[in-house]
Amino acid sequence: MDSLPPSMLHKILSTVATMNIRDFGSARIAFPGFNEVGREDHFYRSANLIYLNDWVDEVSAVRTFRLKCYRSGNPEAIYLRGMYEFFILHLVDEGREKIHLAGERGCELAQFVDGMLNLAFSVDHRGIVHNYPAFTRQHVYKMFQIICSWQLSGHWDYDKPGMFLSVAERIDPNVPCDCWCSHIDPPEFEVSLDGSRSRWKCDRCFWNCAAWDFCYQIHLTARTWPIED
Repeated sequence: MDSLPPSMLHKILSTVATMNIRDFGSARIAFPGFNEVGREDHFYRSANLIYLNDWVDEVSAVRTFRLKCYRSGNPEAIYLRGMYEFFILHLVDEGREKIHLAGERGCELAQFVDGMLNLAFSVDHRGIVHNYPAFTRQHVYKMFQIICSWQLSGHWDYDKPGMFLSVAERIDPNVPCDCWCSHIDPPEFEVSLDGSRSRWKCDRCFWNCAAWDFCYQIHLTARTWPIED
């Protein structure tokens, strides 16, 4: 362990903290190198929080860890707090501001959510979305796999903000039914990251369907957040 560079120790300790906050403390006690890395502000600014386990018997330690990351400017902590404010507290403006800021600071999931929120709120009177983000289709499939993963998805007895729900209801997910791309003969297919095949859609149909799916799934990834005293 003494021969490992600080960057490697940082990566190991971050993984340990994500899996079990108690082991994070034990690792710092057991090895001076971990303790030194774990004291640095850089560690808390870059720790991985998206999959941080909410151990019910370590609520206080998890709360302290998250807040320290947030105060250090950790993009994932800012994103998680923004999601909490947007979807649970219904502080829409404050939540969107934090999600956008987290994306600017490099949080990939925040960048995706910010772009998809812009897409969802661009729906016109016909139920068609505009302002397509610059994501590739494969990137969209990848991010939806993350959003729908069991580690992130779950419902904690809260509702979407009313304005968000109204937007979701206005988006037309059935655009392919009356679009030229649905009448291609023979049909063309594309393969998702999980190997599944789906009928190819033009950009208009693809983004309308993606926006509709996003509206009905993303709020399930919001989690409780420790409010500062």
